[in-house]
Amino acid sequence: PRLHVPLTHTAHEKDRASKNLSIFLTELAMAIPPKNALYSLLLVSSFILGAMADPALSCPSRCEEELQWTLYARQIGGGANANQEEMVHSVHPTTGFGTIVVNNWDVLDAPLPTATIVARARGTHTKAGPAAGDWFTSLSIVFEGARFNGSTFQVMGITNTDGQWAIVGGTKELSRADGTIKHTVLRATALENYRQLDIRAFYTPPAVNANGIAA
Repeated sequence: PRLHVPLTHTAHEKDRASKNLSIFLTELAMAIPPKNALYSLLLVSSFILGAMADPALSCPSRCEEELQWTLYARQIGGGANANQEEMVHSVHPTTGFGTIVVNNWDVLDAPLPTATIVARARGTHTKAGPAAGDWFTSLSIVFEGARFNGSTFQVMGITNTDGQWAIVGGTKELSRADGTIKHTVLRATALENYRQLDIRAFYTPPAVNANGIAA
């Protein structure tokens, strides 16, 4: 995680000196006619020094956390327990181009039907090309349970047998998320498959303490 480091006494002294120099340069710049090139140089220098001395300008107010987590999506295409439904049928029977399927896949902590559900992958996948793996997927991965309950990842990408999705956003505990999810089909039958999801994401927790460290 990228965390704030509390300033030491020596650092405080350096900040005070930088602020004093910044004030001096600003006052000196004001005494020089505005059209003089030295005026602009001194004014810019004073701003840079001021930013270096002020934690509010030089450091973010929140820290960024990294998440690495392996989960498993269970995709059931038919039967009583189906968790996806074809909503738009293609007029191209050979390629299936244009098909749109709505999904609510279980995301599990193990590739087993009895595993704990950690999240739901809710969204659509669209046959966006002629090849078998040309499925464009747009998902909200909605977490439930003890960890990240109610938080989401916003995900999109191509869903072939394996590949990567992009994490393009997040909400609640996972706000401002970005990263990738490497996905690989572990095993498949005529009706279902288990897809391993290797998540690597950076996010900014909404709650931080006085030092800018996540609570």
